[in-house]
Amino acid sequence: MEEGGDIRSSSALSLIEMLGLIYEDFDIDNIEEKYFRLVDEIFPFDRIALFFIKHGKGVLQGKLARGFQGRAIEAVEIPLDGSHLLARLLTTGLPLRLDEKESGDGLPFPGLSNSAFIPIVKRKRPPCWQIKGCGHTDCPVYGKSWLRCWLVADAKCGACGGASPQERPCATCPVFRAFDFETVEGVLLVDNSLTGAPIREEVVTALSILSHAVAVAINNSKRFKKTFDSSIRDELTGLYNRRYFNERLLDEIERGKRYGEPVSLISCDIDFFKQVNDTFGHPVGDQVLVWLAGLFREGLRKSDVIARYGGEEFMFLLLSTPKEQAREAAEKIRQLVSASAMPHGGGAIRVTISCGVAALGPDGGSLENLIIRADNALYAAKAQGRNRVVAA
Repeated sequence: MEEGGDIRSSSALSLIEMLGLIYEDFDIDNIEEKYFRLVDEIFPFDRIALFFIKHGKGVLQGKLARGFQGRAIEAVEIPLDGSHLLARLLTTGLPLRLDEKESGDGLPFPGLSNSAFIPIVKRKRPPCWQIKGCGHTDCPVYGKSWLRCWLVADAKCGACGGASPQERPCATCPVFRAFDFETVEGVLLVDNSLTGAPIREEVVTALSILSHAVAVAINNSKRFKKTFDSSIRDELTGLYNRRYFNERLLDEIERGKRYGEPVSLISCDIDFFKQVNDTFGHPVGDQVLVWLAGLFREGLRKSDVIARYGGEEFMFLLLSTPKEQAREAAEKIRQLVSASAMPHGGGAIRVTISCGVAALGPDGGSLENLIIRADNALYAAKAQGRNRVVAA
């Protein structure tokens, strides 16, 4: 094993190849797993672990690990309140090294030494030489867009010169201003506590550069997903839109025909929704639509496809579901809506829904035919008094 976790010389091509694979992938879980495998294969550390920020929960969560006992890393959940060592590490974006004289006993996984924590930063700060108009052309970071002053020990910028990255006043530098957790995806832990092999500064630098590349790939994946979701989802409710639903329905009809799988469709409409808009106004009507979307998600399976098909009309695609089972699902949703109320002001707003159910069959073998049959059943439910389910 190479000393200090240095890169294995035979793995240089693997590094280039796997970085390419990471950039080509738009699945975040795949990116994280490839990154973990890349570090594990290229650098001979005793143990490694990955932690990623759950921005919604405000925590740093352990996810992937090799060499640690049991599920010790996966159980780690650190609040991002600034009081914890790793939280402070993420606010600066600086890598942190522990040598053989130091200990990580304050961490949820004690006993660390000869270790390094590498922040996975997705947005690089501008370099010092660019911000300050630096004239130190002999500085190792001068003129380089990929290297940053905090990654090298011999930077020449003022008070930073000669000091290690951890000892520099970076927190007050313009390079680090306006930094927050939103610019960081997580942290990589590399550890040689078992063998005692030191982790050299050059290795930390290489891992920091690699981690930034991965963070950019993760950020690109999130942007892609956001763009893709905006093209297939209803802006108000977050449910699928009509175009996507029709494309998915067509695919599932063809699959159902090919493999003999039952496919059912539920057409749903809010009863007297115009009265809600006339009485409370359209903004409140929008709130009702969002509230109902939440009830539909709650009452249906995760595998069911839910769409806002029109103004107050919704469609539910139930896969591997025969008509009678779909009718029962529609009745469950109808009862859930009828028994619920959306808080509004000092009171509540109640609505009911009518549903029509149709299933793929000899007389419903096309997208248009299946939708027509479900809509006809919906019209029958309305004609029979609303707040009910009718199956075609």
